[in-house]
Amino acid sequence: MDWVSYHHPDLSWPVIRRRAGVELMECLELATLFLSRGGWAVVNRSCYPNKAAYQNAVSRLHKRGLIVKRVGSAQTPDLSLANAEPDGLPEYFRPERHWNRTWNGIWYLMIYDIPEVDKKYRNVLRLFLKRMRMGNLQKSVWVVSRDIRPEFSDLCKAASLDGFAYLFEARTVLGLPSQRVVEDAWNFERLELLQTRYCDAAHCNLHQLSTGSYSGEELAVLARMSIDAYHAAFSEDPLLPSKLLPKNYQGKAAFHVHTQLFKQLTQRLDALSSK
Repeated sequence: MDWVSYHHPDLSWPVIRRRAGVELMECLELATLFLSRGGWAVVNRSCYPNKAAYQNAVSRLHKRGLIVKRVGSAQTPDLSLANAEPDGLPEYFRPERHWNRTWNGIWYLMIYDIPEVDKKYRNVLRLFLKRMRMGNLQKSVWVVSRDIRPEFSDLCKAASLDGFAYLFEARTVLGLPSQRVVEDAWNFERLELLQTRYCDAAHCNLHQLSTGSYSGEELAVLARMSIDAYHAAFSEDPLLPSKLLPKNYQGKAAFHVHTQLFKQLTQRLDALSSK
């Protein structure tokens, strides 16, 4: 049975759960103070804001590749991108869960107006939004098909984005069909070129692998080359639900040949290790 999901534009369950968790910790902390130091400790403690929500938001953004630091008394924090990839495999190594996602027809649009004095903040934010696989409709208008309210909430708490930006829900964007929005927001022509080149190279390597005999060192070189090429082919892929993908999208073909190639590589390496 396909259950009907509940959607409310002002309620995001991940955000609600986070708030509930912080409030629970605050209650436990206040109760501990009350029992250990007396009622006046609770009164004094309640005069100071709890920083748990801010620290948790900073931590979550850091895991996604954005570093937020408060510098002196400046109202706008300092933003920078983390050099390392987030923990675990990148999303494009498991793309089916994105392609198979049911789209509820809602676009999330973020618009911002960041002054020139905060140019560095603006530039890093743009790079981070690209890392989040959002599409750029215009310089300060970004769109995505998945619910980014949790990420937006973190950006507001940790990076003061609510002073510059708004997040909207829309069933249509300027009256345009969904495919037009996709074509305008993401460069699928460039993506098709990158992924077609990957498919061509992977098919050639797969043919050579199935018809020749290679050492472990040669197979390791092929594995490294293939992973680098796969990364290049998918690093700009927004991983949209299948319903929104253009007809000439080559990502599924690229993932299929990638899976075949590494299945062959694994079998060859296992055979060498068993000798």
